[in-house]
Amino acid sequence: MNAQEQLTALYGSPKDAHFESKWMIKWDVKKEFAWFPKASIYIHKDFQPKLQVAFARLQQLNLHTEIKTFDGCFNIRLVRGSKSVYSVHSWGCAIDLNAADNPLASAGKWSADFISVMVNSNIYCGQNWLGRKDPMHFALVNG
Repeated sequence: MNAQEQLTALYGSPKDAHFESKWMIKWDVKKEFAWFPKASIYIHKDFQPKLQVAFARLQQLNLHTEIKTFDGCFNIRLVRGSKSVYSVHSWGCAIDLNAADNPLASAGKWSADFISVMVNSNIYCGQNWLGRKDPMHFALVNG
């Protein structure tokens, strides 16, 4: 089952009339993590706690300094290059960080320790993908 099928099975379509009111929250990130580059983000309520754990661990290990930019989360759109597959961002279940330094199809510039924290927080990392890598991408599901 691909990411779109998993998310649709769990949460329904992001285009459903009540999707946002049921699943999305505004997370005031800077209230917890003053170093984060954006004050708040609109994110899926099941993804936010995983990022919260990861950010706390990154901060504890002084790895949070690797995060320079926030480049998106909730955005109903197709996967780049697809004509029918919706991005995990469409459910608010993915976040892009340091996009300029970690462009699509690049090897990525995150440290192994940073990626380890994210993986150990049950967050999928596009830098680890076997196919076309997307190292800016961190998500609730693999895809």
